[in-house]
Amino acid sequence: MSLETSSKINLLLKIALRSEQLGKMKSLRQVLELAAKHQIPAPKLLYFSEGTASFAGRPWLIQEFLTGQDGEVAIAGMSEPQRATFFRDFGQAVARLHSINLGYFSEDLASSRREETWTSVVESRLERLKNNHLQAGLLSPQRIELAEEAILSIVRAVSREVRPSLVHRDLYLPNTLVAAGRFRCLLDFEHARSWDALSDFVKLKMWVFDSVPGSESEFCSGYGSNPLMTNEGRMRFHVGLGLELLSGLVYWKTTGQSAMLTDYQRRFKHWQSIPS
Repeated sequence: MSLETSSKINLLLKIALRSEQLGKMKSLRQVLELAAKHQIPAPKLLYFSEGTASFAGRPWLIQEFLTGQDGEVAIAGMSEPQRATFFRDFGQAVARLHSINLGYFSEDLASSRREETWTSVVESRLERLKNNHLQAGLLSPQRIELAEEAILSIVRAVSREVRPSLVHRDLYLPNTLVAAGRFRCLLDFEHARSWDALSDFVKLKMWVFDSVPGSESEFCSGYGSNPLMTNEGRMRFHVGLGLELLSGLVYWKTTGQSAMLTDYQRRFKHWQSIPS
């Protein structure tokens, strides 16, 4: 919700849908504080409340409201040099985000639950996903087991090489802001975690690199490297993609978004055909 103060300053008010979402809102607060500390281009957190009577006990926060266009809309009107600059700046911002190492892996930055190894955090995630799939009835137990085995075989091979990084986990063009034809900042950190940096390349590959010519090379130029070009990077990407597809299948089914469900089913079938 956008607000305007008496001094004509625009603010953004975010209110949790339910009071039990306090953990998620506290996690978002911590991410925004880390972004400010490490000079990640992102809206500033101005105020956080764990809940007041005004919003029926629901937690809320206030961020600065930044004007501009989301990247998906903006790049349509950019020249080729402007696009190249946008993607390089985008990559540079993500590299800075990924440089933040909290020293542990976690699905929820506000939680006391922390994992020391990449293997343990993926095992925990897979256990939850298996239970979700059994309830949703989308995949047979056999297909779920095959997916789990494929993911864990890779994870155990590369786990020692994976360090914790602050990741956005929803990186695609609508979650960027453009002002005056230039990249301005990253938006919407609600899904941010301490995770493997390669997981952020999953949606980038699906929704940006594969659809915008030249975007991958320019983004990676700003990022400092293209981890998808290394054997280890491709293995970690395969893990991240598998986890995203398993998670998305349940989400699109439960939210009734049939077109996205069909797309993820197609992608998952292809993912399972790739030798791990």
